[in-house]
Amino acid sequence: MSARPTLVVVGGAGGVVRDHKLEEAVAGIWEDILEHMKLVLSGADQHGYEKILELSNPSIEEIVKSINLVDELLNKMFDGPLADLVDIETELKLNDCQQCIHLIRRVHIALKYDNQDEYNDVIRKITSHQ
Repeated sequence: MSARPTLVVVGGAGGVVRDHKLEEAVAGIWEDILEHMKLVLSGADQHGYEKILELSNPSIEEIVKSINLVDELLNKMFDGPLADLVDIETELKLNDCQQCIHLIRRVHIALKYDNQDEYNDVIRKITSHQ
């Protein structure tokens, strides 16, 4: 999951053009999500299930609040004109970002409801997603 995506914009006549500004925006989103996942895993490694809520810095609540902003941006990208302009690889990469956001939210929910089995399952999925 660490490779930076390349954004290819499909032109009207079937031609392919690289849009470097959009490519940098997608790369920034990708790196932001990777950083959030690393923060969650770092908190899990350092504090474990028992202490992650209490000791993680940033807190899981702060991480979720931050990824909600990224998710909003992704939804706007998918709902806007970008949806018809990107190639399948780029769209799949952006969708993968949303899946990572979903996993981070699941960590928060598992902790909120004191469900260690769910927590362990999601941490395992995030680890394998790296």
